[in-house]
Amino acid sequence: MATNLNLNAVNQITKGSFLYEQNQKVNTISLILKGRVLVYNNGIKTLMGSGSFLGVSDFYQGNFVSNYIAYENLVIYVFPITSIEEIENIINVNKDYSGLMVAYLNKYLFELNKTETALRKCADSIYMFVKEKYEDYIRICRQSGFTPVSIRGISEIENYDSDNILDRNKINYYVECTKIPNDIQKDFFSYSNQVTLYHVSDQSEIIGLQNKECIQLVTFISKFFEALINKDTDCLYKTIAKLALDIASNGGRNEELLSMIDEIVEHINSTEKLFVEKSGYKLDADREKMEEIYFMLITGGKKDSVSTETQMKYTNQDAETAMNDMKDSLKQILDYSELEEGRAQEVTKLIINFNNLVDKTSTEDKIRTLRRRISEAFYEIYQKVFLKAYKDDNAGKVIDMFLKYGFMDENLLTKDQCIELYYLQDENNRKGPCKVYNIKDWLIEIYEGRKEPSKSEFDLDYAENLREIKKTQKVSEKEEKEYLTNPIRKVEYEIKNMFRYNNRLANGQISIFVPILYKENMNGSFSKTFLTTDKVNTTLIQLLEIDYSVFYREVLYYDKEKGIKKEYIMKQVFPDIILLPTVGVNSVMWQEIDGKKRDTSGRFLFPIFCESDLTDLFIKALGRFRFELCRTIQGTAWNNIKERSLTSEYVDYIQFYRKNRELTEEKREKLKLQIQKGKNNMREIFLIDYILWVKNESQGAIRLNKPVREILSTYCPFSKSIREKMMLQPLFEESMARYNREKTKKIKDYDLRIRALIKEGIEVPVEVEETQKYYNDL
Repeated sequence: MATNLNLNAVNQITKGSFLYEQNQKVNTISLILKGRVLVYNNGIKTLMGSGSFLGVSDFYQGNFVSNYIAYENLVIYVFPITSIEEIENIINVNKDYSGLMVAYLNKYLFELNKTETALRKCADSIYMFVKEKYEDYIRICRQSGFTPVSIRGISEIENYDSDNILDRNKINYYVECTKIPNDIQKDFFSYSNQVTLYHVSDQSEIIGLQNKECIQLVTFISKFFEALINKDTDCLYKTIAKLALDIASNGGRNEELLSMIDEIVEHINSTEKLFVEKSGYKLDADREKMEEIYFMLITGGKKDSVSTETQMKYTNQDAETAMNDMKDSLKQILDYSELEEGRAQEVTKLIINFNNLVDKTSTEDKIRTLRRRISEAFYEIYQKVFLKAYKDDNAGKVIDMFLKYGFMDENLLTKDQCIELYYLQDENNRKGPCKVYNIKDWLIEIYEGRKEPSKSEFDLDYAENLREIKKTQKVSEKEEKEYLTNPIRKVEYEIKNMFRYNNRLANGQISIFVPILYKENMNGSFSKTFLTTDKVNTTLIQLLEIDYSVFYREVLYYDKEKGIKKEYIMKQVFPDIILLPTVGVNSVMWQEIDGKKRDTSGRFLFPIFCESDLTDLFIKALGRFRFELCRTIQGTAWNNIKERSLTSEYVDYIQFYRKNRELTEEKREKLKLQIQKGKNNMREIFLIDYILWVKNESQGAIRLNKPVREILSTYCPFSKSIREKMMLQPLFEESMARYNREKTKKIKDYDLRIRALIKEGIEVPVEVEETQKYYNDL
């Protein structure tokens, strides 16, 4: 029941009290002076802090759209309200109220937009997943001679189709407004009540629609969730499990079905996690029954047998060995680091406090501070441990897991996770186009001088960065020379500069990131998300079958002994792949070349435990690499249309798209939205087109407009086999005409060069022959 509030007065509310209940008529608006309020309904869940005007957007709907509960002890001021006109009376009380009200609604809209985006992605994902798994189930039934069971709800439900018309331009506008400091908003809106009231009315209308959209999305997702798992037998999880048991009892093989069960469990977990974080709707997964069924599956239906997946993989002795070795891991790591005793006790307390948190992803200030202090300690300890372990051949398994995976305390993981992590190995064939390093092996490369430290976030290499530091007199000339040669200094720089900065980016949860492994941050298992050398190279090879020339670049070749003064050849240089010790969802294209030489390897960074589709992450890295390599090679002419290149032509296309006669008004409007999505960053705008080029256009699906298709056909051509298929379509034939002309010209040029060398009696270098072959065969 809602709390009785004193009107036109300051009210003190105890934690857990209801301020307002959903569907209750709005007759007051409350300004939070101190504390936070949990706002939730069946579609959304968010926290509002001081400066928030609770109930404003609800008033425009007539009734409260959400429940409002005191998340902590509150101090609020309560205004009575019976009509829209009284909004103006409220903002007249204090000149700052206009800006505060608009800023609060901006923030509310921003949080709703994040929730809606996450729910929409989940809706698409669960729809496709359930449909595909049900089709796979029917296929296996027919192959095995079983009659498929019709599962209620799956075949009838269609993909999500919104009833609400949301103006995305307005939403993006108000989202951008959250970046404006409150003081500026207070000052701006204090000048005009009319301007304030227009914003408040418009924002409230959008908030109302977004709340409806989120509730509808949650309803849609929950229907499919019930199709996955519910308390009845009529669900995909139990139906597939029954089929797996039936096949096993008949002596058949059910590995594919068991794999499907694992995928369903992962989908259930990820959906539940999203709902806990973003929605006030509670899903019921009936976990007790799920586990009972799972135990029956892996034990062949014998309920009295040992029944966990881990025990199926490892013997009792294996499990005991792992847990004994990992006992008191944090103490082992701190002792090994030789951290000063007081500091070690401080770090221990930080980890214990973190482990005891009910919500490790909370955005409360004290928890954010805790995560930040853990991060600072982690990299401090990491450097000490690495430098000691480098000289120690018997550092131990726990130290190795800390350095490779970011493992720090066995109490932060489940027993199953600990055992799985302990026996994790990259045992696959290490042959492939790219060298793949975990962060420990990469730092060894730096220490032993085979690799130079990475560029800084300002695109300065190690030497350039030292010169910049020297200018500010932070290091002397003598210290600069020592930094250039001392391996310890180089490792220290790489940890602070590349590792620390990118670990957070690769993880993807920037605001709640901590660089240590903990169970709540894992959606899948370690073994399934672990990036091996084979996984990385296999994925890259598959993409090279589409964009074959991505790692080729034109470089100067000369050989005085053979009499070759100057030749341009095509050279393929693969990047170094560095796996950062985190669970993550992002790839980072950190640098396109090493130093200043064009024919050096770039550096791509991935989380070692990857919870996103690896192909998608690679495509993003390749797109950014394409753009940055061209910009580097072209130098100051990278955006000069007089010097034809990928970047100059694409920049010209974006800058003058409004005047481009090949674009209809609809396509111009679509491109405008793309530019906004790319935040006016030319590389990110290009990336959107590149992703469509590789994922869709390579399959013959028309997604790009004519000017972009021609640019990408010229500078990012598909492999020969794909081009031959595409040439059957007039649209692609036209866009590839320029590429074919330029390729034919290159072939003739190289034929003439080789003839000239032979005529002069000069042995044709292998590099020149390979370049000729490149143009002829590809």
